[in-house]
Amino acid sequence: MAPVATSTAPEQLSTLPSSDATPKKSTKSASSSSGKAHPLIDLYSGSSEGQQSQTDTLRAEILHGLKGSKTSIVPGSTEDAEDVKWAYNKTLPTMILYDEEGLRLYDELVNVPEYYLWNAETSILQQHGAEIAHRLFGLQTPATHDLLRKDNAQHTPQDTRRVCEELNSQQKANGNGHSTVGESAFNSRLSSAQSAGGSPTLVELGAGSLRKTIHLLRALKDLPVPQTHYYALDLDKAELNRTLSDLHQQLATSADDPNTVLSGKVDIRGIWATYDQGLDLVGRDGLDAAESARRCLMWLGSSIGNFERRDAAEFLKKCADTALRPGDTMLVGIDRRNTPRDVELAYNDPAGVTRSFIMNGLKHADRLLGGNVLSSARFEYHDRYNVLEGRHESYYRSLEEQDHSLPDGSTVHLAAGELIHIERSYKYSERETLDALDHAGLRVVQKWSTPSSPHYDLWLLEKPPFHFESTRLCTGWRQSLSQGLSVAQAHNSNGSHEYDADGGASSLAVGPRPQPHISWGSWGIPTASEWSKVWSSWDTITLTMISRKLLHQKPIDLRHICLFYIGHIPAFVDIMLLKTLPDLKAIDEHYNAIFERGIDPHVDDPTQCHAHSEVPQREEDWPRVEEILAYRELVMRRVEDIYHDVASGKRSMDRRLARTLRMAMEHIELHQETLLYMLAQSPNTLPPKDVSPPDWASLSRVWDQQDARQGGQEAREALLYFKADKVDLGHNDDDEEDFDIRTTKVSDDVSSLNAQLAQPEFGWDNETPVRKVQTGAFSIMATPVNNEQYASFLKATGSSDYPSSWIETASSTSPYSVRTVFGPVPMSVARLWPVQGSGSQLRKYAAWKGGRLPTHAELRRFLDASTSPQCVDRPGTNVGFRNWHPVPADLPRVDGDGLVIPGHNGGVWEWTSTAFMDYPGFRASALYPAYSADFFDGKHDVVLGGSWATTPSVAGRRTVCNTYQREYPYSFIGGRVLFDEETTVKGPRSPVRK
Repeated sequence: MAPVATSTAPEQLSTLPSSDATPKKSTKSASSSSGKAHPLIDLYSGSSEGQQSQTDTLRAEILHGLKGSKTSIVPGSTEDAEDVKWAYNKTLPTMILYDEEGLRLYDELVNVPEYYLWNAETSILQQHGAEIAHRLFGLQTPATHDLLRKDNAQHTPQDTRRVCEELNSQQKANGNGHSTVGESAFNSRLSSAQSAGGSPTLVELGAGSLRKTIHLLRALKDLPVPQTHYYALDLDKAELNRTLSDLHQQLATSADDPNTVLSGKVDIRGIWATYDQGLDLVGRDGLDAAESARRCLMWLGSSIGNFERRDAAEFLKKCADTALRPGDTMLVGIDRRNTPRDVELAYNDPAGVTRSFIMNGLKHADRLLGGNVLSSARFEYHDRYNVLEGRHESYYRSLEEQDHSLPDGSTVHLAAGELIHIERSYKYSERETLDALDHAGLRVVQKWSTPSSPHYDLWLLEKPPFHFESTRLCTGWRQSLSQGLSVAQAHNSNGSHEYDADGGASSLAVGPRPQPHISWGSWGIPTASEWSKVWSSWDTITLTMISRKLLHQKPIDLRHICLFYIGHIPAFVDIMLLKTLPDLKAIDEHYNAIFERGIDPHVDDPTQCHAHSEVPQREEDWPRVEEILAYRELVMRRVEDIYHDVASGKRSMDRRLARTLRMAMEHIELHQETLLYMLAQSPNTLPPKDVSPPDWASLSRVWDQQDARQGGQEAREALLYFKADKVDLGHNDDDEEDFDIRTTKVSDDVSSLNAQLAQPEFGWDNETPVRKVQTGAFSIMATPVNNEQYASFLKATGSSDYPSSWIETASSTSPYSVRTVFGPVPMSVARLWPVQGSGSQLRKYAAWKGGRLPTHAELRRFLDASTSPQCVDRPGTNVGFRNWHPVPADLPRVDGDGLVIPGHNGGVWEWTSTAFMDYPGFRASALYPAYSADFFDGKHDVVLGGSWATTPSVAGRRTVCNTYQREYPYSFIGGRVLFDEETTVKGPRSPVRK
């Protein structure tokens, strides 16, 4: 019951169950205004939708819905007797609810105490409006500026001109419109990239009465921008004019003209259009606002609930793809899966206002049909909350057997008790929300709710410069898309039929245990889309976070200068392809020689190092970055040509070539994390372009509240018990079979090629073969060691061995701040983040606590336990650049649908106490023999999981076995404390037996 502007998507009728939810009309007020009409952007009157009057369209929809479908629609499971009782084959469009009387009743309805949606959203906007207004456009709040200033944590790089900006300047200077570095994915974005400066734009979809929006508009007045352009989009022209006039009367001052309010700080205009028309206008820069300024789409009222879940995810994706550029945002109101009683009262209040509102729609439909066709006296309002589906459903129930003659000459029969569907409203668990956002390619920046109204959330989303899809979803929705689950299969799972549950172990689950989750992620031949995303992420890091001056600096002394890595990535790709395809020639032999391999010298003796490339010693002897990028473009084209040759049949595909392509891509993914932990150590690193800088003040407030809700330090240090058992490490991936398995049919479809290759799961040589390892019984802490805990350890022991992820500060509150790619942040902000330190440092902490670090097998068992906080790849975990920094670890908790959200470790790899060494069955890679063997030196330890900068394809493959020297201080690695059974003091908080 959250009215929104109409989309052009038609009402659809299908069986078992249908997708017949029609997006609804804008919220209107029944009062009138004498204000003058505002100039509107008219996209509707001349369109095909506008050629027919809205009345005629609505009448046609009524006739179509009353005639019904041939088969009944069961709103749930056909095997559930309760769901079958609610079957229907007739519908009426939701739009009939919003005539003049309906609008008056809706205004009355939103003031009913039980109707929490309106009050909750209004309360959030009133309480957090100023904060939200800043964040819409990537601005940090004054509270964050004060926080950084007091902590002396201002980030002021010496050189603030990004490499990409210099390249763009050179391109313009050439005067021919062509870049010297080719047509890379990054360069194609240069023209559309926006800045945080200028006058931003806010476009509200389905603006309605603006009674809630006014709270946010008032907050826009204080933004440090020249002006904010506000556009209200709606499909009702008269109401759009009226509400804009009312808004002007309430907010205008003597300094305003007819189109501005708040002393010129906000420009207000209207767009008369459907959703689709408005998104298209915004996407082609058709608004008056400057193209380079940030923009935000706003979609309030839990209007997302009017769509079927799949359709909602697709609509969000359309918003991102059509109207948003990297760095633009979207503010979305989403109602939670609240208690059934709360939902039932909200949609059928004791005072009967909802009932009157719904029944008035039947009177409206009768008038549109000419009168004396549908008598509301012969029907009643009938509704339910479908708990499994997380959906409220509204119906008209026939009180008697009746026949109706329709204006077109047809007759409709209704049996006594027969239902006519009128409205549905979906509620969202956090799992369902995160899955939909992952599909849409939107990154969660922040969300707001209020303690007084925990029913509802406002989610601020951002279109990132790149988006890596998760290899797993919380609810398994992608399974049903990619594997074609039947409706019966989907219904019989724990979750809604759109979002098939993935079998996460829930102690609260009722009925048979769902089937184990099947990962969506593929580790075979990468797709063209995967290549595009990884090049885009690499460009964002190398060309927007590095200045010209930083190119020739070493942020850490144990690695090369930054420029080396820009050349190393394409050189590795070319070298691997040359090994696999002998008909190819090196693109540049000199580059392949100097960029072939980086360095990992011994921490305790940097003169000791494995075999590596000989690199130039003087700055003037290195190639220019423009030359390296031109070389990179040629390598990219070579990869594209290979795909074209395979698709045309010119080149055959076997597992060796497939492995080479996957290895080359994953090498990029691993090295971008290397470069990021290097950049985190430099004061000259620039923040990533088109990523909103975090608002540390508001985020830390939320983190502290979440920590308190989950039980604070006691809960974080609780122990999870594991009995003695065996665990499988690794997978079977024999590269000696590569030439024996090849495709037999020519195809340009990567999924078909992978199927012909028997769905390979490629990994590195240290992941194969499968071997069983026994562990004893143990207890392990629920979360990794955090910064605050490690600081307490240093203070208690009198040690000054602080991790390299910290930096000394002159702050009066703490002697240390924590490094991020946005600059250092106060310890008060990062206190709950997992500490990032060397293996030796974490070993000492564990010993101080009376325990130790887990072994490889022990940590693997913990990460495999689905109810434990884990660092696997799912929406909501902190991997894959969902945040560009660590966050507090999140403990498992029961979600709104009764299932368990597993939690996560905050976004770090985790140290083990297992030395990275040879094992029975290990065989060095044929393509890259030195990958593991060079580090079987007793100085390297196994690390597992993934960090905030680890891609989903790496974090999501459980067999990945990473390694670092245990003394190495710079990586994004944390650790947790384990106690052997005989040293366990505390009992388990939530026993997990695996």
